[in-house]
Amino acid sequence: MTSRRDLLLESAADLFAEKGFHGVGIDDIGEAAGITGPGVYRHFPSKQALLETLIATTMGRMLDLAEHAEDLDALVDLHADLVTEQKALISVWVREQGALADDVGRGLRVQMRRYEQVWRDAAAPLRPELSSDELALVVGATLAMLNTSSLIEVPLEDRRQVLCRLAHATLRA
Repeated sequence: MTSRRDLLLESAADLFAEKGFHGVGIDDIGEAAGITGPGVYRHFPSKQALLETLIATTMGRMLDLAEHAEDLDALVDLHADLVTEQKALISVWVREQGALADDVGRGLRVQMRRYEQVWRDAAAPLRPELSSDELALVVGATLAMLNTSSLIEVPLEDRRQVLCRLAHATLRA
């Protein structure tokens, strides 16, 4: 059973993805979750806290999964799954990072660098001809491509497979 807090996070993710952080009010989030706007404050102190929780949870989950992945293929599969199965959440993460408080943004950037390092460590043996800076660029470009695909509205049944092929081609080119 989904908790009210999780339902609020889900509703906020969908609304932020559709209308943007600044285009959504606390009453909209409450209504989407089946409660009044002021009822949201029993679970989160502010709309900002909702956004920060969404993005921090997403980044934490991505990092945890990546640190337990066996190899680069598993990392690509994992990220493609996240981008296709959690499309709204990833699009919020991509578009709304600028709306975060500075200290929250700094903490998330540290986690993102750790996440990218996991990818670089997995890709390095496959690309020994690349310098560390070139490898960082290849990994960063691959992740940016995967993440921003959440902003592209196309009804592809095989979206995940297309993204995996693109990521593998980029990482191994």
